[in-house]
Amino acid sequence: MKNKKLRGYVLPTVYVLVIAVLFISVSFLGSALQKELQYQDLVVDTLDEDATPVIKEETEVKEESKITKPYTSSAVAISKSYYDMLDDETKQQNSLVYYEQTYLQNSGVLYASDEVFDVMAVYDGTVTNVTQDEILGNVVEITHNPNLKTIYYSLGETSVKKDDTVKSGDIIAKSGDNLLEGEKDNCLLLEVYYNGNTMDPEDFYNMNIEDLQ
Repeated sequence: MKNKKLRGYVLPTVYVLVIAVLFISVSFLGSALQKELQYQDLVVDTLDEDATPVIKEETEVKEESKITKPYTSSAVAISKSYYDMLDDETKQQNSLVYYEQTYLQNSGVLYASDEVFDVMAVYDGTVTNVTQDEILGNVVEITHNPNLKTIYYSLGETSVKKDDTVKSGDIIAKSGDNLLEGEKDNCLLLEVYYNGNTMDPEDFYNMNIEDLQ
């Protein structure tokens, strides 16, 4: 038998096919790896985007406002307490305000000091009136909700005007004088009204604002 010989063009053709297969395989593998890397980058970017708001939410927690006293000075003391019909006779007598030979029941708490002190809003609200009283000096009224308001009398220089929004602890004025007999030059008379009725401010400071809606 005669030995069959491969034609001259067969081997080169085989080499070309093998090289083509290898090239296609390498290209496919490289493309797959590139997609995997892009997918991993996308996952990392997505995680970063998702994580950022969580940090912001933790750092943007707002502290709730609380009822505060209208002063911080340690030199301030109560001059006249709130008049309560249920108090004993001695305390009631100490809660009377004397003016022009007449004793009046104190509808708030009168604070006094030997030195000027800052007067602050006791809670968040809107200034609904700024007036002047011929006996009690400058007056600021703050409405906290439809059922609750506070009125600050005997003020000196005021730093708010009608329709201003205030927060608990914001300074609204300086202490001032009044024409009540025997009182010091630096006073503040605070009245608290809930549903149209007065309440003792000293009790009000310890209450939960949610109970006064």
